[in-house]
Amino acid sequence: MLNLSARVRKKVTLFCSLSECLIFGGPTFGWASLVYVLRDRGYFSELCANETVNLTDFNQDDEYYPTCAEQDALLQLVFIIGAFGVNSSSLFFGPVYDKYGSRLTRLIGSLFILSACLLFAFSSQSTAYLMFPALHLLASGGILILITSFQVGNLFGNYRSTVVTLHSGAFGSSAIIMLFIKIVYSAGVSMMSCFLFLGGVALLFSLNTFLLLPKYNIPWPLPDNWGTPVKASGHIQMEEQQVLEPINIDSIKSCNTVQTISWQDVEYPTLISCFKSVMFVLFLSWFAILQLVHLFYIGTFNPRFQLLTGDDQDSISMYTTSFTTIQATGVLFAPLCGLVIDRNKKKFTKERRGSENRTSLDDLQDCILAIVLTNLITAAFSIGMLIPILQVQFITFFLQVMGRAFLYGILAAFVATTFPARYFGSVYGVNSIVAACVALLQFPLFKLVQEYFNNNALFVDLFLLILNLCTLSQPLYVYYFVSKRKHASMVTEDQATFFESEEDSRVKEI
Repeated sequence: MLNLSARVRKKVTLFCSLSECLIFGGPTFGWASLVYVLRDRGYFSELCANETVNLTDFNQDDEYYPTCAEQDALLQLVFIIGAFGVNSSSLFFGPVYDKYGSRLTRLIGSLFILSACLLFAFSSQSTAYLMFPALHLLASGGILILITSFQVGNLFGNYRSTVVTLHSGAFGSSAIIMLFIKIVYSAGVSMMSCFLFLGGVALLFSLNTFLLLPKYNIPWPLPDNWGTPVKASGHIQMEEQQVLEPINIDSIKSCNTVQTISWQDVEYPTLISCFKSVMFVLFLSWFAILQLVHLFYIGTFNPRFQLLTGDDQDSISMYTTSFTTIQATGVLFAPLCGLVIDRNKKKFTKERRGSENRTSLDDLQDCILAIVLTNLITAAFSIGMLIPILQVQFITFFLQVMGRAFLYGILAAFVATTFPARYFGSVYGVNSIVAACVALLQFPLFKLVQEYFNNNALFVDLFLLILNLCTLSQPLYVYYFVSKRKHASMVTEDQATFFESEEDSRVKEI
């Protein structure tokens, strides 16, 4: 790794990891902008043989291609499979990250992104089906970069959750990359040039893997001497810590020495115990349903506005550009989620220093407000979708971006707070893959809207809104769990104090 002072290295690492997430984390979510380019190039237009030609205002070719519902359905399927890669890769490569560390995982992610850029660059109307693996690889590589970037939060102590959610915000804001591609494409730059340039940037950022980040991971809690140069075998190296082996609780209990063991290790001693817990099941349901709400909206964005604008292509283009631009503000909204989670840490340190230690149960309790806010923001966004007034949709755009920034920020922060650190990649991955399977419901819901509701998603949106409100059971359970654990801890401490005082009395009597 690069030999810098600890403070400078910390800032440079944060800047580079945020930049990488901002460019490659989640450009898949800018799908609404890319659809315009793909339609202009005639991708899947062979399905519209009997349709009239609908001209766009930035066509690069002399030939114009028709659009139709069948083309919309196939493009929607491309997005669904691409978005599936965001979550499925977390399952397959989460354990790889846990066992082999960040370097191998990031190299795989960079390879996926580069492959995706090449597939996009060399695709054409006749090879339109390359969009399926291309978008899937782009999404898969982006989520691997994001997961391995979360560890940067460990460098910032009390602001750990804020930094984690900042990365999640950059992940959501990367949708603007597709808007840039749409803009430069409309200015006459070819799609091949756009994606070849993006592939070159991906190669450049892969240097972060070797120069700034450790081979395995940044430990938490962060040791005092971590990141300081030490001489080893005549070379200057950075101290690293790899926490990959499970903790043997029985051996800890049998030790005579005092050793701290967290409630997570007691509550979840094995990976299977994490998956069997009510906490995991409820959080999985909460995340899967809210993600489905957001992905269904992004995937059906163009058909929605075709209905609202009367298929006015100029208006659709304007709203698409506005939506994608607003998505870039996710990097501003996400830290708000982190600040909500971290709101009591600094206050706790000032008021109770030297008297009582803050525990991860306090961190878990602080997550409750952020979870409830995510539900309420997403509910407000769903209500905005139900209002068929175009001007209202600008408010809906902001609510959607804010809700999604909170959603993905809480995913990482909650898993890191609730479950043992050695299982982070696996728990995050399983949660993501199950949520991805739920997200596949987008396609049958889209076909339902097309065939039975005359392209009006009103009833589906109402159904998703009801499901969203049902997931409020998750923060209620977290509150119950924290209260129960704290009560049990207080009883244990009182009993220990009682027995110690009894023992002291006996000693004095003797």
